[in-house]
Amino acid sequence: MKPRQVIILLLVMALIDDLIGLCFPVNFQFQGYSFVPHLCFITLMLLVYERVWLDRVLISGFCGILTDMFFSGTLPVYFILYASLGYLSGIFNKAMEDDSRIRFFVLFIFVLLLDMIPFLVNIIFQGMNVSFTSWFIHHELLTLTLHGVLILVMMYVLDVLKRFTMIRQHRKQLSQRKKYVKMKTQK
Repeated sequence: MKPRQVIILLLVMALIDDLIGLCFPVNFQFQGYSFVPHLCFITLMLLVYERVWLDRVLISGFCGILTDMFFSGTLPVYFILYASLGYLSGIFNKAMEDDSRIRFFVLFIFVLLLDMIPFLVNIIFQGMNVSFTSWFIHHELLTLTLHGVLILVMMYVLDVLKRFTMIRQHRKQLSQRKKYVKMKTQK
């Protein structure tokens, strides 16, 4: 995908995240079930795992800064998480390219870490008195279930977009070859 298309796709996913967050607000009293959307993060990890490490860290860090500034209000937390998870996605690069099941499980673990690390940081530094099981049942269980489905859908959508781009490039190369052959026969 072209960089412009990647930026637009990530922006649309971030806005959908925010819209879902506004329509279905998170219950921080842990008395009801909540869903925390991470569409932008899932799309980001699916787009950057095949790039070189510096691109992964820079793109992920930039998305983390934007998430911190516009959506969460905790400036260094998501920057560090997105950049480090973007870097870690390169460790599993070869396995993620070869097998889609490994790509699914790695992204699933990354989504779990994206929610678990801030929770643990809040428990350690701010002294939250919420038990891990209560947090997991009320927030994370529904989030992980829905994100499992969303990861599969986004993997399919991005694979279709990659195939479409490859077909378009192949057709363009064929037309250039035909033009070259036609020019060569005219001489």
